[in-house]
Amino acid sequence: MSTATSPTIILFARGTLALLDLWPALTIAVSEQWGGPDSSAKKTWLASTLIDEFESRATYIPIPPSSPAGTSPSVDPTTANDPPLDHDDIADLLHQIMSDEFDANLEDGSIDSVASDLIRLWRDLLASPNETDPETLVRALEGKADEVKKTGVKASSGGDADTDGEDADSGDEEDEDEGMEVDGAPRLVPPQEKERDEPVVDEDGFTLVQKGKRR
Repeated sequence: MSTATSPTIILFARGTLALLDLWPALTIAVSEQWGGPDSSAKKTWLASTLIDEFESRATYIPIPPSSPAGTSPSVDPTTANDPPLDHDDIADLLHQIMSDEFDANLEDGSIDSVASDLIRLWRDLLASPNETDPETLVRALEGKADEVKKTGVKASSGGDADTDGEDADSGDEEDEDEGMEVDGAPRLVPPQEKERDEPVVDEDGFTLVQKGKRR
């Protein structure tokens, strides 16, 4: 059995890494270390998990016996509209990992956007004939990711997470695709926010001293 990786899978891996870099919620979770000191490594693990799930379930064209050793397998282009994981599979996986590894409950709708973008990427890479060269398509994603890394992402946390655009920067409205809003600051629910105890005042107006709670 050949150990070579399909060129489609390689491009999909690059595109997946770029899409995760374009995901503001994940970027914030990593920068704020919601997953602890290993947050960056957890992001890499998330990417590899997504890529492995697609690669292991993809449908490949059989390699002829006469092919040279090390010939790369080809993903069947007829499966462009039938990706290895559907939208719900991807969304469930992302929800689970963000909750388990980053203790983050995302209510900004971005998980659905990431799932849609990953499926669109897979379809575009396998589309025949391709309207855009797959390499060019992936490089465009990587270029957007590089720009976001330069400008950075700012978060507004807490409160409800209705993404009606009221809290987003009104000056930057350059979304070209139907997927994630790269420039918008997501409204997230930070992990384990603790309420502070309010001071207790007696009838004479004196503030009572409360015993500290054990941690």
